[in-house]
Amino acid sequence: MYLLDTDTLSRLHAGNINVVARLKAVEDSEVGITIITKAEVLRRRIDYLLKAETGGDLLKAQELLFRTEEFLRELLIIPINQAA
Repeated sequence: MYLLDTDTLSRLHAGNINVVARLKAVEDSEVGITIITKAEVLRRRIDYLLKAETGGDLLKAQELLFRTEEFLRELLIIPINQAA
């Protein structure tokens, strides 16, 4: 399994060609994130939504949140356990 941190996940979601190429080059095709990374990404999107100052900003923030949620559904999410 290949675990992504928050910065790498954000770059992947944005389509960064270096991150995409690196993931294609790794032998293990299973890609995941920790629940902490998921929380960090969603918190950023929700903060952006709550701070929207115009209707246009609100619509953009909403769309980004929906797209991020959809993207996250495609990834394996590693939960925290007692040992962690």
